Amino acid sequence: MINIDKVKALLKDPEEKNFIKNVSLAFGIKGLSLLISIFSMPMYIKYFNNNSVLGIWYTVLSLLSWISVCDLGLGNGLRNRLTEQLTEGKLVEAKKYISSTYAALVCIMLPIAFFGTFFLININFNTFFNISEHEISSSNLSLGIVILFFGITCSFIIKPINNIIYSLQKSSINNVIAFITTVIPLIYVTFASSADNGTNFIKLSIVHVLAIEVPLLVATVAVFRKTIVQKCVPSCKFVDFSIAKEIIGFGMQFFGAQVFFLILMSTNEIAISILYEPEYVVQYNAYYKLFTLIGSIFTLALTPLWSKITKDLTLKRYNKIRVTLNILYLVSFCAIIANFILVLFLQKILDIWLKSNSFDINYTTALIFAYFGGMYIFNTALTTVANGLSKMKSQIIVYGLGAIIKIPALLVLKMITDNWNVVTLYNALILTIFSIVEMIILKKMVDGWIQQDN
Repeated sequence: MINIDKVKALLKDPEEKNFIKNVSLAFGIKGLSLLISIFSMPMYIKYFNNNSVLGIWYTVLSLLSWISVCDLGLGNGLRNRLTEQLTEGKLVEAKKYISSTYAALVCIMLPIAFFGTFFLININFNTFFNISEHEISSSNLSLGIVILFFGITCSFIIKPINNIIYSLQKSSINNVIAFITTVIPLIYVTFASSADNGTNFIKLSIVHVLAIEVPLLVATVAVFRKTIVQKCVPSCKFVDFSIAKEIIGFGMQFFGAQVFFLILMSTNEIAISILYEPEYVVQYNAYYKLFTLIGSIFTLALTPLWSKITKDLTLKRYNKIRVTLNILYLVSFCAIIANFILVLFLQKILDIWLKSNSFDINYTTALIFAYFGGMYIFNTALTTVANGLSKMKSQIIVYGLGAIIKIPALLVLKMITDNWNVVTLYNALILTIFSIVEMIILKKMVDGWIQQDN
């Protein structure tokens, strides 16, 4: 049961007020970003004046998003370790962790950038993306992709500033950075004079890279000049490869969990298309976007919580962690109920959203997605706490097994029932297993800490 008096006392704490402030700012800024993303598409259509080229642009950005796993979990590893050092006031150790992380990323990302670029320039992307030379020349398409790849890869060298900001419990700054990164390309495509598709593609690639890197560089200068980490500016003298090795080893836990989760959750469209019919992918995406909307908002709210949990652990504030867990369970339950209530209004929402492209909903499918969305919400709450506590083992095991046996399991399920809903149901069941296991582990762990502390 949740102790109301403890919750009230918790909310009066200055740190909790700062946490609530960060969450509120995240909602405001991300909400504005969402509106911008909705209204930006007409601007991009006008800029390219060719839906095929615009489609290539979105596809390339989607593919390059997988580069996010290339830092081998170094960013998340630094986030937890730095939070611990700053909480204990160990600025010299903090400087070693920061310097070693930057050095490790230089050693990892620069070779990827240069060798990857050499590999990409030898690919015929017009053939790969099935787009003619008349719509965009191969040289322009290749150059644009190389610029994006090289720029985005190199940006990971300066991205530790995001994790440093999280460690400082100032997550709202990262939301501002993300907002600026979204707005800059939109401003450009709105006011830029349109040229041929190839030139437009190259110019937008440059703007996109600058939109990522410039805010990060400005934030880096500001944070290292104006905050407690001004004494922790990266220095070659403070690079400790044993620390770098520790962070990589620690970060690999986050990396493993992230990769397995991506495999588990990002292969549904492919599985549906191959095992059933490609046309079902459209329906899947419609259901998926609606029933993960609440989960996405929930994830947004929990962004500052990760580092807060790490700080509470470092200071041995175990009761705070327990109260936080109880609050998360309550909020998760309300969000899960909201997901099932959504089923009642789903047809009207689809008709308004998709208009002439709407379809008659299948209530069995809707309930499966409501169940999946609910487990997604609960999974987000549990993994945020586990990540803050640096306890990744259950994620790696459950997600890993789920990813490994996914295809064989789906083949068996297809023999039992020729219904694409089993793809979503499989993911929901894996998330359920993880949630039960993780909830038991977290309870046992926190209760044990509290007993030892008493």
